[in-house]
Parts: sequence; C-alpha cells; structure tokens
Amino acid sequence: AASKLFLDNGYGNVSMDAIASMAGVSKRTVYNHFPSKEQLFSEIVKDIWAEFGVPEMVYREGADIKRDLADYAAKSLQMLRSERFTKLLRLVMGESGRFPELKTVYSENGIRSLLNSVGDYLQSTGKPIGDIPLAAQQYLGMVKEALFWPVLLGILPMPSPERDRYVIEDCTEKFARLY
Repeated sequence: AASKLFLDNGYGNVSMDAIASMAGVSKRTVYNHFPSKEQLFSEIVKDIWAEFGVPEMVYREGADIKRDLADYAAKSLQMLRSERFTKLLRLVMGESGRFPELKTVYSENGIRSLLNSVGDYLQSTGKPIGDIPLAAQQYLGMVKEALFWPVLLGILPMPSPERDRYVIEDCTEKFARLY
C-alpha cells in the first residue's frame, strides 16, 4: 500500500494516515512496524531494489572481463529502465530538495550496490587500478549517460536493443583501454 502511494503521489504528499487507510490498518499499527515515514520509505527502496535483484559480478580466473562488464551493464540498464524503478528515481529527484533524507536513503539502499558490485569485481581481477570506486563510477557513468539519462529526461527516444549492445560494447572497450 505504501509503495503504491509513494510512487504515485510523491513522498511529501503521503501521510501515515493515508498509508494506514489504504492498508486497512490503524495508524498505530503502521507506527508499530515503522517508527517514521522515512524508515518506511527506506524499506520500500530496499524492497524495490531487492525486487529487481542487483546483478552480481563474480570474477573467475580466466574470465572475459570485458564480456562480464558488458553483461553487467546490460542487466543494470534493464533494471534502471523499468517503470517501477523510474518512478522511484523521479520521486527521489523531485522531492529530495524538500526532503534531503531521500537522497541518503536512495543512495545507501540502492545505487551504491551497483557501484559496489562493479568495484568489487574490478578489485578481484587483480588489475592495477588506482582508484577502484572511481573506475566503477566511470564505467557505469559512461553507460548511463549514453543510454539511461537521455531517455529518462525525454531527450532521446528509447534506443533499439542493437544500439544498446553497440553503446555498451563501445563503453566497455574504452574502459578496458583506459584501465
């Protein structure tokens, strides 16, 4: 109930009373489970990320690192483009000015897991990468800047699967040459 209310109406427009009413329980019951609206929203963010299952990356000796990175980027992009995730991101972007805690909740319970997965993978390859968190951010940033943000913002139409593959392969090749 709370998830639908937040994603449809925004964080600031949803009260614990409305959540209780939609769930068919008392306000006290909601507060017994979630002491604050922020904590409830945090659990919703965790649930949304868990629903998609952040793709995992595990390095195995002799693995094709470029293939692993490209596969991870494609899976991550699929998750980021989903309607439910897009609603969550727009909510956080739209309301974080009035509710700064939303950025922290979103970051700690969501997007950092993508960066950490890539960073952990890069670390496990044994490649001499000086700043692994920055490298992970650069790789995912290249992919998202080309294929996610322009679509989300309505600047470009949704690319074809062929274009997605081309851009991901190109980003991966450039990243591999850099590192």
